Amino acid sequence: MLNIKYDIVGSFLRPQEIKKARAQYQKNEIDLKQLRKVEDQEITKLVEKEVAHGLKYVTDGEFRRRWWHLDWLKEFDGFTTKHLDKERNGVVNHIELGLIEGKISYDKNKSHPEIEAWNFLYNLAQKYPGIEAKKCISGPNMILVDHFLQLGIKDTPYYGNDIDAIIDDIATAYQDAILDLYDHGCRYLQIDDTSWTYLIDDDFLAKVDKLGYQKNEILQWFKKVSTKALENKPQDMVIASHFCKGNFKGYPLFKGFYDSVAPIICQIPYDGFLVEYDDERSGSFDPWAQLKGTNTTFVAGLISTKNPVLESHDEIKTRYLEAKSIIGDNIALSPQCGFASVEEGNCIDEDTQWKKIDLLVSCQDFL
Repeated sequence: MLNIKYDIVGSFLRPQEIKKARAQYQKNEIDLKQLRKVEDQEITKLVEKEVAHGLKYVTDGEFRRRWWHLDWLKEFDGFTTKHLDKERNGVVNHIELGLIEGKISYDKNKSHPEIEAWNFLYNLAQKYPGIEAKKCISGPNMILVDHFLQLGIKDTPYYGNDIDAIIDDIATAYQDAILDLYDHGCRYLQIDDTSWTYLIDDDFLAKVDKLGYQKNEILQWFKKVSTKALENKPQDMVIASHFCKGNFKGYPLFKGFYDSVAPIICQIPYDGFLVEYDDERSGSFDPWAQLKGTNTTFVAGLISTKNPVLESHDEIKTRYLEAKSIIGDNIALSPQCGFASVEEGNCIDEDTQWKKIDLLVSCQDFL
């Protein structure tokens, strides 16, 4: 159970100082140590600002990342990425997709950039009484989505096409990674996983069908690996999951309702679900009615991070109370996604970003 009334999803718009430093790093004009120094300075400013705006759980804004998911997944041995150019919304974008190149595992004895990033955030948060740091990582399903569904690769160098062996190793790697984060002080972990919404989109399901898979078959993959990944979760560690319908530079990737996937998602023993509900594309809250009376917290993502129009307090209250009438009292409020799933960020400016955060915090009067 999440002991919260409001929260954020994780990422914030990258400040110009970080964009400049990353560009310099790519051109070999500065080294990694110099880049990290700029990131440290900007993350320190961000956490101070998060606290000043009333947030109780703070993140590092994912300021060290290029992608919301791949930077984390690169922590696993046996995983790599492939670079592609892909057109979307009339623009050719340089993207990466992940693939399995060997045995998937997590070696806690290795140096991990994401653990180093967590340590810096955790130590920052200790300076503020009553403030807790939250680590956001991408979920195990994303490895399966990229390799088998996005790239459409049927085999793997180490496993062949033994999906059960792949799922077991991915889940074990996540167990090890979760315990490593726990040993470094993490008590609130958010696992981001848009894989579920791939499977509510008719266009993507057509691709799945052409690859020779069935929707229910893929959903069972997701359920199995996600459940097993949580098997050794420490009792005093809260783990929630966030999912939305994609968010690439402020544009959604998928469409459809949650009705067909919610019954399976709700069987996974997360402590909470942060779910996108910022417009009519999300449908009703009915698919989550089964959470009523449980210890699983539903976090309604009612404030848009991709639409620059600022919602009204009354508008959010109406939607929140509607969700509460269906799901029950174990409910909280959040934005529908992060403000920058990739380093370019959403179609929104920093001033509006913080107005959205202020709106979130101001809703305490009815939460």
